[in-house]
Amino acid sequence: MTRTGETSRTRPVLVQLASRHPKNLIMESLFKLKSMEAKFKDIIIAHDMTKKERQECKALVEEAKLKNQNEAGDWVFRVPGPPGQMTVVKLRKRY
Repeated sequence: MTRTGETSRTRPVLVQLASRHPKNLIMESLFKLKSMEAKFKDIIIAHDMTKKERQECKALVEEAKLKNQNEAGDWVFRVPGPPGQMTVVKLRKRY
């Protein structure tokens, strides 16, 4: 659906849920989108973050990437957690 005179481009949709539980269920099952039919494969679902939270997340992800490059062995660094509470954690690799 587009406005008159606009080209058909994708637009973001903000969805607000009543509690964290349904949001967590949705976020945990996002991997299923990759195996869906072609029209659903381009859907991207992400946390709604402020500009400051996005910058913090980007910095933490870069830190984790650097640690992954420098660290060899059975460990991998990831950045889990909800926006605003993300940290770099060390996890054992799965084989």
